[in-house]
Amino acid sequence: MQITGKCDYACRAMLELALRYELNTPVSAQLIAEQREIPEKYLTHILLQLKRAKLITSLRGAQGGYMLLRAPDAITLAEIIEAVEGSLSSQYGSKDSDLHIFWQEIAQKTRDVLARYTLASMLDFTLKSNMFHI
Repeated sequence: MQITGKCDYACRAMLELALRYELNTPVSAQLIAEQREIPEKYLTHILLQLKRAKLITSLRGAQGGYMLLRAPDAITLAEIIEAVEGSLSSQYGSKDSDLHIFWQEIAQKTRDVLARYTLASMLDFTLKSNMFHI
């Protein structure tokens, strides 16, 4: 499986929203783009896909922005990837292939691994890896 730029940007955006989840206030696309170094126009399309997948919600107005619909520990990496890339099973092989059942099993095992990682665990990992050690 290849992690695309779009998938990486979606994960970065979701991490920014997870970081601010406890504040319970919307985060603007502009702020997400600045903090996570994502082109804002591209981010807008990604946020729309995440919203369609019911991972985030948006609020309009001057104080509007985006928020997670669930706690970071209830959103998996598999859900984020499938929100922007589509079903993992469609990414492995052709339905017409003699190996279709094999590819489906690989896709399911990949999804199972990705589902073990939550947004909260990803956030913990990134916060720990960015700490300075003296």
